[in-house]
Amino acid sequence: MEMDKDNDNIILDEIPDPNEMEDTSLEILSVEDWVIIESIQSSFVSIFQENTKYFYGNVSDRASALISWSQYANQITLRFISFVRQIDEFEGLHADDRFILIKYNLLSLLPIYKCFYYKKINGCESYEENEEAENHCSYFAQWDESKGICEIFTNLIRSLAELTEQDSTLLSLLLVILIFSQGLSMNENEPLLKDSLAVNRAQSYYTKLLWNYSINKWDEEQACKCFAQLFTIILQLQSAIKRFRDFIRVQCMISNAVDRITPLMQTLLDIY
Repeated sequence: MEMDKDNDNIILDEIPDPNEMEDTSLEILSVEDWVIIESIQSSFVSIFQENTKYFYGNVSDRASALISWSQYANQITLRFISFVRQIDEFEGLHADDRFILIKYNLLSLLPIYKCFYYKKINGCESYEENEEAENHCSYFAQWDESKGICEIFTNLIRSLAELTEQDSTLLSLLLVILIFSQGLSMNENEPLLKDSLAVNRAQSYYTKLLWNYSINKWDEEQACKCFAQLFTIILQLQSAIKRFRDFIRVQCMISNAVDRITPLMQTLLDIY
């Protein structure tokens, strides 16, 4: 009986105090981690606090619609470049590697931007204002073959918005992780990086920050579920962006609109 009592005492002694568990969870992120996270989130909100209005202009034909899209995407892309240039690890990379990561990864970040502004309007899912939403539908209406792509992106943006709860901190960290992703574009022409180790190191660091932030935001079980769902969404995003990029490239060529697409978008689409 004494042995049983002793064993019971041992077992009870090994059970952590609930208050100590809470303290431990709060210590997952150091003060330095919080400073970095808050800096990234602040930059993200500052740069993307205003939704970029879609300039449709004359979209009576495909060439005009493509030009309008390129002007809109150009504005958002410049914001992304401004955002990533504030990341110390990105600025510390070789100039060629910075160019490659921007050229091949930025298009994949557009849905993250849209997720930040996602909302339901009059029962319809959209990431634009009322008038913008109507124009957005009209814009894609003239491209019958693009409706499927539009639907895929809408579903992805909705899923991402629900999963992340449109948390600007979570979204900003996700942007940083994706910009450091090699092969995200699924483009066979993407060249090798000069210092892939530095890129992998940066991505691992921010992935760890996101993981610890997720545990702090929810708990470890919920964080695991979130990461698993994020991984699935990113895989779907890769496929959708590749399909979208190929579609836009073909449309630009058959519409003879390549020369009228903004230079920056010509670079991202790899069309000259």
